[in-house]
Amino acid sequence: MRVVYGGLAILFVLAFVGAGVGTGFGSSFNIGELFNGGGSSKTFTAEVQKAEKRVKREPSSAAAQAALTEAILHQSSESEYSNQNTGGFTGKGQKLIAKAQRSWEEYLRLEPKSPSSSLAKRMAAVLGEEGISQPKAEVAALQIVIAAEPPSAHLYAALAQYAYQAGNTRQGDLAAEKALALAPKSEHARLKGELAALKKNGGRLPSSGSSAAEGAAGGTEEG
Repeated sequence: MRVVYGGLAILFVLAFVGAGVGTGFGSSFNIGELFNGGGSSKTFTAEVQKAEKRVKREPSSAAAQAALTEAILHQSSESEYSNQNTGGFTGKGQKLIAKAQRSWEEYLRLEPKSPSSSLAKRMAAVLGEEGISQPKAEVAALQIVIAAEPPSAHLYAALAQYAYQAGNTRQGDLAAEKALALAPKSEHARLKGELAALKKNGGRLPSSGSSAAEGAAGGTEEG
């Protein structure tokens, strides 16, 4: 299979694995498809309203808060929020995902010891550069995913990237070391250079501007 390092491509892995769809990197990827087949004519307003009412009834329930987060993420797949041309979020979608982040963070407050790794995967897919670009929150979500998944160079490389973006150099260095230790030998030299570039440029590959998409595409090799 293809081994791809770089922020957006790594989050593609998270996204598709989290949704149980596989690990393809095709250009037809749409972030809304993570949650319910982007652009679906179905609306989730009632689902969100029901979840919000449950949270009001059960303000101390982590399960209720998780259900609200899930409902908001489902709603983000609607065409009003998910741009079918770019595969990203509309302006309204950005605001909706910010709402999902607030709900997610409240869930983490209520469930600090054993948060859902599947929900963390979904949040990791929208908190990164292709979503609302919240590196500190992205780091927190990735840490939950990493704790629940088998050791992965992809995940540690993603953690290094977003730790650097969040200004946590020490955490980024530790994650980068782990990514290198887990990477195939054939990928080691290239990944080392890419991680060094990420550190130097605050978590962004220099050839990609504000996104790691181009670096990911250019750094694809057969593994």
